[in-house]
Amino acid sequence: MAMPTEQEFIKNITELKETGIMQGGYLSEEQIEEVFPALTQEQRSLLLDFFKENHIGIGEALTDEELLDGEEESRFLQMYLDDLEEVELIDNDMKRVLIMNSLNGDTAAKERLTNCYLRNVVDIAKLYTNQGVGLADLIGEGNVALSLAMAALDSIEKPEDCDEMVSRSIMNAMEEAIGQENDQLEALQEMVEIVGKVLEKAKPLSTELRRKISIPELLGEGELTEDTIRDALRFSSDLREYIEDES
Repeated sequence: MAMPTEQEFIKNITELKETGIMQGGYLSEEQIEEVFPALTQEQRSLLLDFFKENHIGIGEALTDEELLDGEEESRFLQMYLDDLEEVELIDNDMKRVLIMNSLNGDTAAKERLTNCYLRNVVDIAKLYTNQGVGLADLIGEGNVALSLAMAALDSIEKPEDCDEMVSRSIMNAMEEAIGQENDQLEALQEMVEIVGKVLEKAKPLSTELRRKISIPELLGEGELTEDTIRDALRFSSDLREYIEDES
């Protein structure tokens, strides 16, 4: 059997990861074998490591201790779950009834249905920890997504589609939050590097001249642009010790 192309490989892994999240944080050996039947032992080991790093257990879900980032998140989780003890637990038959009634415009049923998904938000949030966004923020994003999903409930074709629609909405919101946070961290890292480059040029020249230097003087040192220097000055007030801010 031919190995999948890179694009197919990424697609298959992404779909497996989503399946693992939808199942509560785990994949079976059979599910992996069905998608990747021709892997060598080394390739399979790397694949299993990938899923574990993405909080997907094999055969069973990872424990909270393996998922959460330290005692602070563990304490928050316990307090939040304690609060959810007051939320009604319902079985699948009652959930179906609530979905049907919600689709028929029963606002009380929709409120009960929303509450029954609150624990799902927590379960999904635990699978997205350690990726730049804290558990509390993930749950917050998930709860907002849950409310939006309930508002769009009439978009589903049949009651059986509700669980997947809600779960995907929650997952997408958390992934978007993580993506935004990572983008911000990358931008911050880039700016820190820019400030470092400006400081590397400005400090020795200012020390040599025994005064603050002007932006044109710093430009004379080469490598830096005026926009780069001004961006660095806006970001770091420490640079004003060495550079005359003319803005």
